Amino acid sequence: MAALRSIAQSVGTASVSERTNLVLGDLQATVLRVTRLRHDDQGRPIVLEKVVLPLDRFPGLVPNGDHTSDIVKLAQRYGFSPGRATERVSNVPATSEIASHLEIAHGADVMRLDRVIRTNDGAPIEWRVAYCVQSTNSAPLKHKLGDAQTPGVADLDQ
Repeated sequence: MAALRSIAQSVGTASVSERTNLVLGDLQATVLRVTRLRHDDQGRPIVLEKVVLPLDRFPGLVPNGDHTSDIVKLAQRYGFSPGRATERVSNVPATSEIASHLEIAHGADVMRLDRVIRTNDGAPIEWRVAYCVQSTNSAPLKHKLGDAQTPGVADLDQ
């Protein structure tokens, strides 16, 4: 079974790109940043994820908690549910940081998945950028944001 491991978490003032993607009007808005590494069944690193959560929408959320890996459960704990995910996909060369985590060559092609998840009322609750190792033996990516009974939850825009 694939494993997901948090490798860094911090709280800080949102950067310009974080404020833009999460639609944060307050220049002093704080966010929780989580960096995670996903491994395949053989223990090889396959995905580096950088997740940003707006703390004004998740008051009391703190770094190093084990509660940030499932955005659906986290959102429901705070009284709202994901409504729509918008994801942009591109190929980019691996930076030194990405290459180190994914154990690939610097400059090797990786797939970049840039996703924002919004609530049913349109408020962004998570910005995630993932870098995926490309392989000829890869399986399809699966997105599960909620159960099939929740309208619009699994919608992905191009």
